[in-house]
Amino acid sequence: MALTAAATGSYDLALVLGNLLLIVVAARVGAEVAERLRIPAVLGEIVAGLVIGPSVLGWIDPLRFSSVADMVLLLGEIGVILLLMQVGLEMDLGELGKVGRTAMTVGVIGVAVPMGAGVAVASAFGESGKIALFLGAALTATSVGITARVLGDLRALATTEARVVLGAAVADDVLGLIILTVVVKVVTEGSIGAGVVLETIGLALGFLLVTGLLAVFVIPKALDRLQSVSRSSNTVVVAAFGLTIALSLLASEAKLAFIIGAFVAGLGIGRSAQHERIAEGLHPLGHVFVPIFFASIGINADLEAMVQPDVLALAGCLTVVAIAGKLVSALGVRRNRADRLLIGIGMVPRGEVGLIFASIGLTRGILDEDLYGALLLVVLVTTIVTPPLLTARLKKGGTPSRPTDGDVAHEPSGGWIGVHDGRLVIDSTAPESLLIPLALRAAELSAIAQPSDEMLDWFAARRSIALKWRPVDTEQLLNVLRDGDNDSWKTLGTLGVLERALPEVADTIDRRRADPDLFDATRPLHLPLVDRVHELMASPGFDPMFDALFDRIEHPELLTLATFIHDVTEDDRRAASLAHRLRPSDANTVTRALNVSRALHVAARGPDITVDDAIRAVDDRQVVLIGLVLALLTSSDVIHAALAEAGRQFLQQN
Repeated sequence: MALTAAATGSYDLALVLGNLLLIVVAARVGAEVAERLRIPAVLGEIVAGLVIGPSVLGWIDPLRFSSVADMVLLLGEIGVILLLMQVGLEMDLGELGKVGRTAMTVGVIGVAVPMGAGVAVASAFGESGKIALFLGAALTATSVGITARVLGDLRALATTEARVVLGAAVADDVLGLIILTVVVKVVTEGSIGAGVVLETIGLALGFLLVTGLLAVFVIPKALDRLQSVSRSSNTVVVAAFGLTIALSLLASEAKLAFIIGAFVAGLGIGRSAQHERIAEGLHPLGHVFVPIFFASIGINADLEAMVQPDVLALAGCLTVVAIAGKLVSALGVRRNRADRLLIGIGMVPRGEVGLIFASIGLTRGILDEDLYGALLLVVLVTTIVTPPLLTARLKKGGTPSRPTDGDVAHEPSGGWIGVHDGRLVIDSTAPESLLIPLALRAAELSAIAQPSDEMLDWFAARRSIALKWRPVDTEQLLNVLRDGDNDSWKTLGTLGVLERALPEVADTIDRRRADPDLFDATRPLHLPLVDRVHELMASPGFDPMFDALFDRIEHPELLTLATFIHDVTEDDRRAASLAHRLRPSDANTVTRALNVSRALHVAARGPDITVDDAIRAVDDRQVVLIGLVLALLTSSDVIHAALAEAGRQFLQQN
């Protein structure tokens, strides 16, 4: 169809593809430059779009070529759908009930005050009621990814302030999307009257209720069932993407913001046992389409309009109330020990969600070029100023006071960490010299109980202590990896001890934080391969070849170690370095197994070398077994079949 259309002259295919290439390359270059300047990659992608767009170089000009405009709009919308699906996928509905009264209060104030102040400012500038309402609503969202990256870089995710901000952001996300849905419908189709507003709120809540019930009770089971009956593991990934598109379309048909459908789809996918596999399969799409969306923000901006005095005046006033409104939200914190100013600063950045507001406002005709430019400036300023302000405030606070080991008490009979009233608690006299073992023990127990605020505060007060990994720590880590679950990984990520003690892990997590649009700020440590082993061990017979190979491995802990290293490193050099750091005596076996796994993938694709040839090239049976298991765990369906056959022959011959 595309070639036919091009041949008949309905659009210029070469022009569209050339512009697409330019956008993708420019967005990536902009993100890389931004990362090196230690500013959010999102800003680099927007600036890249601004530079190549009509406002500066004019290399991309949607105003002259409708086919280019359609392409930018379509691919940008796909990026938004993927982005909101990811937000929903990463949000645990249970977390909303766990954020606590303080975080919920901060979130509600952080939505209500900026919205009310934004409406007042826009009205004072002579904007109509509808537009003033939209501008006020656009100031409600908080971009937790930007704040979480700074807190993570400074090893402060376990602090009281970080927990309040991350919890409040959960409430912000839900409230902001509901407000967006209601406001877009009111502004585009109705008048601002009590009846219209109540009707729209009712429709939005009804949509969320029905689709939310599907997300909780139907979608997860359907995806899990589909995975169990399908012959291809890619089927569930495609089905999840199709579901996201379908719910987005359903929301649009209901005259609601389409992104609410993508968000609900993400909630349902996140509750499925297949969520890690789906996320892994859709991330490559996000890495392409989400930057296109952010670049399109800059392409659609009119730089000349943005620097007009009246636009700058409106943007300045909106920025003041946007920042002040979030700072005021910290008044919802009742704990005397918390740094309210730090919490308020952490709530300031608008980031991706604010950009989605601006984009929808422009495409729906709610905002003209001037208002779009003003809102874009607000988002850019709040996003730029937050990291340095947050860093300065954290450093000004210095290292929290903490007791020294001194004459510490003997370890209590129940251990330094125990469970009390369903929460993990720590003895306040626990020696800080045992920080790594204590953190690993906390992670292990997180599988049965949630960390208490007091325990997290104890670790946060010691976040500046230099840590050195010991061989005994590796054995305890293996116990956590064997017996833990996602809550264990979350605790490890929050406490940050692995980052502080293992440079290879720190480097990988830092690189992943460079993509805040695809990085789960509340769960910085993801171990998908470790999780996959847990799933297969809990379901004997689901993958018979895995069962057969695993039973022949003499030291299963080496497989556990290899899966962990695979999950937390991104290249051979760091993998080898981490293997030597964790267990020098078995580093060679683990490193060789990881290399064999990659070699088997290459061989399975052919044609230069066969899988059998790759196996025969290895003289260590245990290395082959572990390498085969790793290859099976990370393979696509076609490759999986070839590897399974090779594994079957290897077991018969050995």
